[in-house]
Amino acid sequence: MATLSRLIIIIIYPALFFFFLGQLGRLNFGQFSFPILDICIVVLSLTNFLVQRKTVKPNKFLLIFLAIAIISNLIHLSPYPFPPFQSWFYLLRLISLTLLIIYPPKLTRKENYLIEIILISTLVFGFIQYLFWPNFTYFKAFNWDPHLYRLVGAFFDPTFTGLILLFFLIRLYFSDYRYRLPFIILSYLGLALTYSRASLLCFLLAFTFIAVRKKTQKIFFTAFFCVLLTIVLLPRTPGEGTKLERTSSIFAKIKNYQEGISLFVTTPITGVGYNNLPYLRLNPTSHANSGFDGSLLTIAVTTGIFGLIFLCLGLYREFINGSFLYQTLLLILLVHSLFSNSLFYPWATLLLALSKLKNHR
Repeated sequence: MATLSRLIIIIIYPALFFFFLGQLGRLNFGQFSFPILDICIVVLSLTNFLVQRKTVKPNKFLLIFLAIAIISNLIHLSPYPFPPFQSWFYLLRLISLTLLIIYPPKLTRKENYLIEIILISTLVFGFIQYLFWPNFTYFKAFNWDPHLYRLVGAFFDPTFTGLILLFFLIRLYFSDYRYRLPFIILSYLGLALTYSRASLLCFLLAFTFIAVRKKTQKIFFTAFFCVLLTIVLLPRTPGEGTKLERTSSIFAKIKNYQEGISLFVTTPITGVGYNNLPYLRLNPTSHANSGFDGSLLTIAVTTGIFGLIFLCLGLYREFINGSFLYQTLLLILLVHSLFSNSLFYPWATLLLALSKLKNHR
């Protein structure tokens, strides 16, 4: 057991390194591509489960959700035009991320400092990208969404980058670091430069929740003023993405939800299997086709109505039993996942799990 505990600490370091690399640290096997971070997550979750399985009371709703996801995949073993094992890699990642939430790693203060250093490095890299490589449209050739004059960082997506920076900001707010205020300001500036409306909305929601819990209006009005100032002062450079009032993405999300609902009603009980979506959608090689613009919709389509119900019950139990910091992060993630498939985005879910047992002021 002591050996496994030491192994967990050893695994944390490469996991954080590949966390920083983001989508730059990917392995490619023909048409099959995945982040190296996924391997670290699988090993970390398995090792941590073996250490804590007898001492931690599991969230039974989340375990039932995983059982439903596995059964759904077994039901849908029919051949696809692409290698069917790819969906099982997605499922393995889902299992690993969920187990990390149920059995979170116990980190020392030193390791939590390291997480903040990695997040600071992520922020710095994002600013470098924004200043020196603002044109990300070239990556459309590699099946990534094109972005122009937006901070995308190593995650290649401003929406996900905004979520990670918001997680960093909230962790800093709850920390007792002496010089945290400058980094809070910088992380908010980075978040604003992603032009991610979902992330800005979650920022306001987070501090509304904190204000209610602390029973002080000052926190809410400060956050509201920051968002209002952001809307007024953010530069409107060429490109649709830098217009916060843009409507094209709203109509695209509506169409995306309609597609997901249409697919859900075809197999509402068993779903289509997690994650067979890339085989069923128009462009299986696109990075955006592994989910819909809403994580709960993605779960409903892939695991069916019962998978969705038990996931929601499990997350509710996580929320009511979590610390103030954990509740805030989980609330952010859930609301953000209504606009993007971010609930089981590896970087966000890993950061959530690593924050579950973090001490806060």
